[in-house]
Amino acid sequence: MTMENDVTEEEITSGTRSWRDFINTCWTYILENKFLFSNQAAVILGIALGLTLKAYGQVDSNIHLYIGFPGEMLMRMLQVDTVPLIVTSVIMGVSGLSVHSSRKIALRSTAYILCTTLIATIIGITLVLLMKPGVAYGSEIEEGQEGEDFSTADALMDLLRNMVPHNLIQACFQQFRTEKTEIETEDYDYSSSMMKNVTEVRKRGRYVNGFNTMGLIVWSFVFGVILNKMGEKGKILVEVVTVMNEAITTTIDMIMGYLPVGVMFMIASNVLEIYDWDTIFKLGMFVLVVMIGLVIQGAIVLPLIYFVFTRRSPLAVMRGVFPALMTALVISSSSATLPVTFECCEDRLKIDQRITRFILPIGTSLNLNGSAIYEVVAAVFIAQLNKIHLDFAHLLTVAVTAAVASIGAAGLPATGAVTTLFVLAAAGLPAKEASTLVVVEWLLDRCNTAINVMGNCYGAALIYRVSTQELEHMTRRDAANLENIQVNISSQASDEDIFHSDASQSEDIGLQILRTPPEYLSDQDSDDQNV
Repeated sequence: MTMENDVTEEEITSGTRSWRDFINTCWTYILENKFLFSNQAAVILGIALGLTLKAYGQVDSNIHLYIGFPGEMLMRMLQVDTVPLIVTSVIMGVSGLSVHSSRKIALRSTAYILCTTLIATIIGITLVLLMKPGVAYGSEIEEGQEGEDFSTADALMDLLRNMVPHNLIQACFQQFRTEKTEIETEDYDYSSSMMKNVTEVRKRGRYVNGFNTMGLIVWSFVFGVILNKMGEKGKILVEVVTVMNEAITTTIDMIMGYLPVGVMFMIASNVLEIYDWDTIFKLGMFVLVVMIGLVIQGAIVLPLIYFVFTRRSPLAVMRGVFPALMTALVISSSSATLPVTFECCEDRLKIDQRITRFILPIGTSLNLNGSAIYEVVAAVFIAQLNKIHLDFAHLLTVAVTAAVASIGAAGLPATGAVTTLFVLAAAGLPAKEASTLVVVEWLLDRCNTAINVMGNCYGAALIYRVSTQELEHMTRRDAANLENIQVNISSQASDEDIFHSDASQSEDIGLQILRTPPEYLSDQDSDDQNV
């Protein structure tokens, strides 16, 4: 009986200990990933708060504005650090590379961005043409209905204009865009011999709000290359930029403590904006097409590209950048997610800082695979809603314009509607139907941002793996330069020691002469001394 009691007590003790160890392990994991869990809890609480207010109270515009205010403050705090973070990161990344290596890494990065963007647009067009989400709303698609022509060349020229801004300070808050304007003019009608009013469509360029990321990145790249070529003279300014980058990163780390609070009220505000749930069900097919395209891009294309060129498991990259993906999914901003992306790539994946500081800021503006899929599917979807037939030329225009519209986007939330209008105008499609997509944009924009960030992380990991030789060469070069500097400093120090020793010896000789006894002096010297 006593033995049975002892066995029972041992089992109870071991069971209690195992449960205690399990709880401690879970608690330790939660503390290590408190940022991730706090954001998930904020999303759940935000949805619950929005549904509760929607169900049990009348929420007018003023209350809706008050509820969304903490989220607005979060976005303002993140946006104020976005421009200096991108500029300093690009300058640091480029100035730390050799000219030959930076050229190779730049070419590899460009090839990766173009390849993934092209694949994303092809996936989007293929899915929307096969599944036809907009055909269900109309019986057939009519041919021959055309809209006003808007050349894709204007979009490309705007892109080049933004690369060379008039003023770098203005590029921090404005960018150039070509728009269509309708002007009423009077024209003489020879048939009726009378003047008549004619509406003429003209193109004009103007500056719109939103920082010019293309111009800032291009000229930050140029300044980084120039500082790299200047050698020792440029290192002083590079050190200043490095200190500024560290200060900005510290500021963003402080802002991240407020992130869960802002996210909760931001989600609640988005839930309150939905008034017609039937609209979401009607757009369900469109959401399904976009989601399938994002899954194909994120779960098949990007991991496959990484595996083919590195022969390494892409799951390790996925696990390492998971906090950054969740952050992008929550705040819907690839630019605001950039600090978390830096932390995941450098601390969790151990990617060289010279690669991350060079690729990630550029990828945030240029490598937007999720946005490209969304834009091309949205344009064809609206064409199907309006029973407009798109031939190969129209589809090519939509694909190119969607890719161009995704390149150089601000990387901020709710930019999908603006770029969708841009793509629709380029394809000559009715832009007024784009308001239908606003209902689901808040959901799809978050998924697009997550795929955008995933593509940048896979790109950084891929470029790091295939550029190991260049990085090792740069490390040996920097070590040799440091050794030469130390040798020069030591040689200068030895020369100074010799100089001081000679001076001290001459001073001692002079003192000895002054202290020479009289018996050793000559007669003339003794007479002079007596005088």
